[in-house]
Amino acid sequence: MPEARIPQETPNIKAPKPGNDQGIPTPTGDIGPEVYRERRRKLMEQMGSGIAVIFSADSISTTQRQDSNFYYLTGLEHEAGAALVLAPEHPRFKEQLFLRTLEVEDNRWHGIRPVLGRAVELGTGIAMVSRSANMPALLNRAILSANTRELVYLGNFAAYNRPVSKELKFLRDIQSRILNVTIRDASDILPRMRSIHDEAEVAVMQKAIDATIDAHKAAMRALRPGMSEAELLSVFEQTAHKHGSRRFAYEPIIGSGPNNWVLHYTQNTRTMNDGEMVLCDVGAELQMYAADITRTYPISGKFSPRQKDIHNIVQDAWNATVEMCKPGVTWVELNDKARDIIDKAGYSDEYYHSLGHFLGLDVHDVGLDHKPLEPGQIITIEPGVYVADENIGVRTEDDILITEDGYINLSIDLPRSADEIEAFMAS
Repeated sequence: MPEARIPQETPNIKAPKPGNDQGIPTPTGDIGPEVYRERRRKLMEQMGSGIAVIFSADSISTTQRQDSNFYYLTGLEHEAGAALVLAPEHPRFKEQLFLRTLEVEDNRWHGIRPVLGRAVELGTGIAMVSRSANMPALLNRAILSANTRELVYLGNFAAYNRPVSKELKFLRDIQSRILNVTIRDASDILPRMRSIHDEAEVAVMQKAIDATIDAHKAAMRALRPGMSEAELLSVFEQTAHKHGSRRFAYEPIIGSGPNNWVLHYTQNTRTMNDGEMVLCDVGAELQMYAADITRTYPISGKFSPRQKDIHNIVQDAWNATVEMCKPGVTWVELNDKARDIIDKAGYSDEYYHSLGHFLGLDVHDVGLDHKPLEPGQIITIEPGVYVADENIGVRTEDDILITEDGYINLSIDLPRSADEIEAFMAS
């Protein structure tokens, strides 16, 4: 089998622009190849030695998205069946991208796919690009020629009742075939890197958040008694699509009446009635990045006194915890503050979830939640109170950027308090 060539400089070939028509895999969206190259460099610096493999998703469609770690390191949203191999100490093999085999009929069935060459290498920012058929021989050669036969695992660990990750199974298969190969756990590196967002990432996430804000506002304008949850969901969908979002970051929750205290209600089929509330937990995905915003709306446009009382308690918990957000604060401290306020209001049994989570390429994004908050992290703050026997469920959720000296509420433009929501719905 011929060895993958070492590219020569060909200055006359320019890198293809994102969204090109030649099927050349390039980073999609607003973040360019140089950013992904720097991420790979930082990752390899922290790896130090060994060889790591990161797989793309096996298939990609409107319902199946790219693997987040693979996207974070390559920016390739639509390339299925690919693998990125990183070997920091190897003299020639530091990084190589393997793309799935080019089938004769692929262009007709799935769109244009590229013939390998310098344009592909420039487009991806990866100097060595080869077909997946070459991967076994090249990877074996890299392992056998390395100073230490060490494989590095960068993925997450599954619970004992879940399937072993593809990457870990792959590394174990190699270990069973080559003597003296060890596997090193480096599963904390990518969560740490991914949880700190640079300016380019924050800008993309702000676009996803802005799309979600507009969708919530459109839903408030459309909301009326007699409307179905599905009909309201369609308003969210249409508005998000207008912003370029191809999918939601998670399955939307549109829960009215007896459904609005069910945390992960997703049937979204009920007809909404006057006097009820609807809890809308919806987030657009844009360029693979997630937004996650929740509001609870009065279907008639006005909260009842009892509904407003509960809404105000949740708002008090939200205000107190958001004001605490800054570097050095821990998730335990934030959770305890929200719990304390809701407990003192008499609803300790009606608040039964954690306060929030990291947000990024996944809606429940990776991050080291046992560590204090750091600048560049984006988290959600989402206290809630759920009084089941009264069909009252209220949750308020916003997306918060931790800065050097505090925080920025990235979803501040969406009405949040009961009075603000009523005023917007009346306008």
